[in-house]
Amino acid sequence: MGEDLRRKTLKGGEEKRIELINQLHNLLKGKGHYPKFVLAHDTARLVQWLLKYASDIVIQQISKELVPVTVEMLQSKYGIHCVKRLLKYGNSETRSQIIDAMYGHAVKLASHAVSAPVVEYAFSTWASPNQKQYLIQEFYGDLYKNSKDANIKHLRDTYKNNESLKAATLGATKANLIRILNKNLLDSGLVQSVLYQFLCESSEEDKKEMISQLAPHIVVISNSKDGARVAMQCIWHGSTKDRKVIMKALKEHVVELSKHEHGHCTVITLIDSADDTVLLHKIILSDILKNARELAVSEWGRKVLLWLVAPADSTKFHPVFVSELTQGRESSTCKKSPEVRRKEILGYALSSLLELVSSDAEFWLSNASLATEMNAIVKAENEKEILGIEHAGMHMTLKKLAQHDKINLENGNPTFGAALIEKLNDEVLAIWLKLNRGCFLLVASFENGSEATQNNLRVKLKKHLKQLRDQSTQGAKILLKKLQ
Repeated sequence: MGEDLRRKTLKGGEEKRIELINQLHNLLKGKGHYPKFVLAHDTARLVQWLLKYASDIVIQQISKELVPVTVEMLQSKYGIHCVKRLLKYGNSETRSQIIDAMYGHAVKLASHAVSAPVVEYAFSTWASPNQKQYLIQEFYGDLYKNSKDANIKHLRDTYKNNESLKAATLGATKANLIRILNKNLLDSGLVQSVLYQFLCESSEEDKKEMISQLAPHIVVISNSKDGARVAMQCIWHGSTKDRKVIMKALKEHVVELSKHEHGHCTVITLIDSADDTVLLHKIILSDILKNARELAVSEWGRKVLLWLVAPADSTKFHPVFVSELTQGRESSTCKKSPEVRRKEILGYALSSLLELVSSDAEFWLSNASLATEMNAIVKAENEKEILGIEHAGMHMTLKKLAQHDKINLENGNPTFGAALIEKLNDEVLAIWLKLNRGCFLLVASFENGSEATQNNLRVKLKKHLKQLRDQSTQGAKILLKKLQ
């Protein structure tokens, strides 16, 4: 019966499947079989298939028998799959009951190798804000296992009215976290939320001890909002040795982490806080620069690249994030000034990024986000203001756009040169004709443009021919020949 039920297609179609489900369910329901079946290998599979294919009514009937044994299922290598099916296929009431059944056992389940991943799935995917709050509370001590308080929303709330409770509460929280740390079960939004609260409230001694243990796990804990904040705390308040451990842990994962919604905050914090920029470049920046194009097409990866060339720019980063980084850095163990650090990092990054921009201008101008990135890279080369046409990177980009006009003409698309020449006025032409690069851009637009574009340029330059003849630059000489 079970073998037939698990098949994707049955000879009798869905009617046959419904018949099998009803037969099997009638054999098991109300006789205490379900709680036993979920704890054994073959029979647990039967329950999984029932939960996958059964109607909502049947799933509700099964859940009534299984919810009371949620904790036992979570600690069984077979039962956990049934809990996942209940969460996935059950209704909101069933999910809520499953999570409520974890109350009183949150620490035990989060520190159990079998149950921890499913607890994380339930917490991050299905738990309501109140349920998350109550599960977190259990890490504060035994008092909150069976007694929940809606007013306790943070670790500090447990002792805000009674400071004498602080040491005991922090001690209990630390012990629960160490228990989980020792089993390397940190890939959990629940645990990461507790960690963040603990690091915000703990003594300097406890903070240093916890950071030293967390440093090798920096990648794992950077996958949630609170987890990334934990990682940022580790970077700010860790020792030089801790930061070195963090860099080595990040090395193989820096590109993927840079593209992560929360992980990119960890990478930016490290770039913004590391004193040893030589080591930072060797371990972290080199990989970022090698994969800059891949990062540029990622919403979060772009942020990392932008921080290299335009750090703390409020037009490109949210002011709250910039403020958070500033406050964290100022309270950190870092010694180097931000200005010196940023100048050194820019020195490592700029030439590679400029080369990338100049070698593929079309890519960097393919959408607004990439164009903003390109503009920041080009702008970072010189602090003093210069004409855009005189900037090496910008000139190369514009020239490549003009050269691409041949392909645009063949495909019947609008051309860059036509648009450029149409917008040129006498004032701009008078400036550009004095510049070698200005003349070369006009040459590129002329050579790759249509006959109409060439005639338009001839008309616009007619009154400037005397000025053009007076120029000694190579670009001016070539442009003059093209016009004749």
